[in-house]
Amino acid sequence: MSRFEHRRLDPGNVRPRRTAFSFPQSIPKHWLKGSPVQTHFFNAINLFVVSFEDFMGRVMRGRLVHLKDPEFLRQVRGFMGQEATHSFVHTKYLANLRAQGYQIDRYLEMAERIFRDLFEKRFGPVVCIATIAGFEHMTALLAEIVLSSGMLKEAEPAMAELWEWHAAEEIEHKSLAFDLLQVTNKSYLLRLLGAFLGTLVVAGFIHVGLVMLLKQDNQLWRLRTLRDAKELLLGKHRMAPRALGLFFKYFRPGFHPAQYDNYSLAESVLQAQEPEQEGFRTRTSLEAVHLPAK
Repeated sequence: MSRFEHRRLDPGNVRPRRTAFSFPQSIPKHWLKGSPVQTHFFNAINLFVVSFEDFMGRVMRGRLVHLKDPEFLRQVRGFMGQEATHSFVHTKYLANLRAQGYQIDRYLEMAERIFRDLFEKRFGPVVCIATIAGFEHMTALLAEIVLSSGMLKEAEPAMAELWEWHAAEEIEHKSLAFDLLQVTNKSYLLRLLGAFLGTLVVAGFIHVGLVMLLKQDNQLWRLRTLRDAKELLLGKHRMAPRALGLFFKYFRPGFHPAQYDNYSLAESVLQAQEPEQEGFRTRTSLEAVHLPAK
């Protein structure tokens, strides 16, 4: 049975999908092609997105009372529901990382402090919304690269489905944080600041998490590690040059995420099959993620 509800892509009606993800202890440490680098690239994302997605929910929840358009309010609530579901599912996989012997709790505490004590308390809600918009642009472009390059073809099936589902939903809701920023403050300079901060969050946390996990594996300075890192960034998948090219689209004054059509990549994942409707968790409902009532 599929681990998530297959429902057609609909950027005009974003809402969470029901999930039934579970991660057996038999999942190997290096579940992507036996490569520590490629596996820990995704594991490093798993580590920090839990805190960041919870941070997004808190910040956006505080903006709901300022949204006057009922349709846009509904869309933002649906976006928040998707992100809350991502956080819930990725939190489950943290148990596997702990069972595999990785020491991750100090990292998780650091991420939580940065988002709560620095971003929320020092930067304020408007800069946080700009950061979220920049972050969402980065995650949408990473999702495009992951889905278009076939990076997950040789991954352990449960992990491949997890990341394909997450990537597809990132593309589906890619416009909503940007639209919320435009409703909040249309400043071009604020958008650029948010792009810088969002990119810093993505690149910084992935780098620190990747190094930490490789070090715990005693793989940090191995020749294979260097080869795999080069392959990931500059080789077959060309992640670094592709990400750079897509990133700079955000700086165009008239930019809007919907102008760049990569929806077919997400659609191929979300409509892959007709699902069994029984057995899905209902944790993804709007009530379950404690969103305010309309």
